[in-house]
Amino acid sequence: MGKKNKWICLLVLIISVLFLYCGNKIATSHPINVVIQNRESELEEQAFAQVVKIDNIISKQDDQTIKIVNFTAKITSGNYNGSVVHATQYSYLNNTIMPKAVHENDNVVLSKLASDNSNDWAFENYERIDQIVILSIVFMVLLLLFGGKKGISAILSLTFTCLSIFYVFVPFITAGYNIYFSTIIICIFIIQVSFVLTSGINKKSLAAAIGCTGGVVFSGCIYCIMDKTMKLTGFYNDGSTKLMQLFANQPLNLRALVFAMVTIGALGATMDVAMSISSSLDEISNNGNKASRASIIKSGLNIGKDIMGTMTNTLILAYIGSSLVTVVIYYASNYPLLQLLNKEEIIIEFLQALVGSLGMLLTIPFTTVISAFLLANKSKHHYQIH
Repeated sequence: MGKKNKWICLLVLIISVLFLYCGNKIATSHPINVVIQNRESELEEQAFAQVVKIDNIISKQDDQTIKIVNFTAKITSGNYNGSVVHATQYSYLNNTIMPKAVHENDNVVLSKLASDNSNDWAFENYERIDQIVILSIVFMVLLLLFGGKKGISAILSLTFTCLSIFYVFVPFITAGYNIYFSTIIICIFIIQVSFVLTSGINKKSLAAAIGCTGGVVFSGCIYCIMDKTMKLTGFYNDGSTKLMQLFANQPLNLRALVFAMVTIGALGATMDVAMSISSSLDEISNNGNKASRASIIKSGLNIGKDIMGTMTNTLILAYIGSSLVTVVIYYASNYPLLQLLNKEEIIIEFLQALVGSLGMLLTIPFTTVISAFLLANKSKHHYQIH
């Protein structure tokens, strides 16, 4: 990466930070027009803690399969950080879906009992964030080892992508902003930042960005058409019902929320395909002195044929995996197959997979043609020099 590109990347980093900061400020300062109902009051009284010792274990008199575990724990977060408290856990011996009994040095989540001024707490769950943090660190270390400077760019890109979703996009939704417009803005931000940070400012990145944008726009248009023809409601699982309960005063546009799910889901696949093709054609134009625009297009389509098979499988399997629990539940209930496939929650999973795949398929020729027009002159110029 040249010195000029480094300054450009630095400028992009600064603009990205400003975008995240200002976006979050705008979203959080906007008066929320919805009334949050049924908020679990104990959430504000939860804290991470470490089990210091097990005080005693008592069998419940009316049910010997339930053990009452009394233990002492030291709180490690929140307003009670450093406090040593007494906590209780109900351990179910024959219930595999309930957490196992705690042991010394276990990291747990405690919940202060409602309307209780004492120092007694109840076991809520095990703390699992530490393991995720460790796994994330391992992932980043391997990314740096195998990717070098590109690994650093990939980590920065991933960081900005996640922050844009959770720090800007989600607050915008809860603040009542238009979900369709917010989705478009976030997708544009992710595309630009990702390609600039990973590949710099060049024709390869430009071709990938344009091709990816075309694929995402196509995916969004296809979903909007299917949304109207299928007469979708957006109520496709228990989470949709919960959202309507939480935002009772001004319900969220669930159909727009599904649009965001489908579009952002398609974005990942189209970005991957666009950069793979653009990067491959860039190498061809650099090394093939006689590469013409037509030959670049032919090479791009051939590369796309190899990509589309595995990438389509990736998308389909990802969405099938995410809906597998629902499918098993209905299948075990002897639900008619055609009726099962026609349920909105399953239909939306199909839509996500198919719309994402269609967007990816369009990205292949779109990126190929754009790359050919941008890189052909480069190839010709390269030939003339030699």
